[in-house]
Amino acid sequence: MLDIFILEDNITQQFRIERQIEAIMRKNNWAYQHLEAFAVSEDIIARVSKEDSHQIFFLDLEIKGDEKQGIDVARAIREKDSTAIIVFVTTHFEFMLLTYHSLVGAIDFIDKNLNDAAFEQRLELCLKEALKYQKGNLGENSYLFETAKARIRVAYDDILYFETSPTVHRVILHTKTGQTEFYGTIAEVAKSDKRLLKCHRSFVINVNNVTEFDKSTRTAYFENGSYCQVSRDKVKKLMAEMR
Repeated sequence: MLDIFILEDNITQQFRIERQIEAIMRKNNWAYQHLEAFAVSEDIIARVSKEDSHQIFFLDLEIKGDEKQGIDVARAIREKDSTAIIVFVTTHFEFMLLTYHSLVGAIDFIDKNLNDAAFEQRLELCLKEALKYQKGNLGENSYLFETAKARIRVAYDDILYFETSPTVHRVILHTKTGQTEFYGTIAEVAKSDKRLLKCHRSFVINVNNVTEFDKSTRTAYFENGSYCQVSRDKVKKLMAEMR
């Protein structure tokens, strides 16, 4: 699932990019894990995660008066994550050639002076490319949940469990690195992949990630300390699949 990061020290531009990305993801029913904006280069570099987290970065070139700081940030990101997708967003169109010579593998150079419609279109193309790249890298290990209202794709091994949300007709997906909420039902999730086990009316689990099962309380535990209740009639099936 995508992690989306923005480096922009102008608060107005930062809000603009965040707002348009949120609208794009919502319009297309695209799932993302994190969307965070930063004004300080060191903060966004510190946020770069391991290579398999499917990260996309929208970087301003000029930060705190330094017109080429965005390129330095891109280099630092590329050193930590060779698969990260990088996009430059700037008013310094004269530096476009320099960004390509920097050899950081940026996929686009978006001019902030574009009108909102054109700007959003360019953002959408970049996000679509990131999702397509993610899909290709997940391969056979991927899990896909798709309905008219939601589309979730994530590495199956990262799934811990799904639970019914307090919000009607929504489900919360818990993974090793976070959680996301989407439109759907536990029944639909349970039918979406034969590898999943509906262990309770409110929970569907990835048995492969259950680290411990307490028979006395009928509780399944995961590596991050979270847990799910297991119905009495599902205990035998869970025990069999854990062997």
